[in-house]
Amino acid sequence: MKYLNVFTKREFDQDGERRVQFYRVGYVKETEKGAKYLRLFLLPDTEFFLFKQDDNEGLK
Repeated sequence: MKYLNVFTKREFDQDGERRVQFYRVGYVKETEKGAKYLRLFLLPDTEFFLFKQDDNEGLK
């Protein structure tokens, strides 16, 4: 199984310097069979399923 972390970015000024902080908000899990799932910490107990969009198919 493969995991990819999902981060969000916050930019701010501190003492006249531009700073950036990254916050881990979830992860993507990819199974050996190629299925992909997104887990966001803001929505516990909810898994989102990721599918490749067919070029000929519009969003539904």
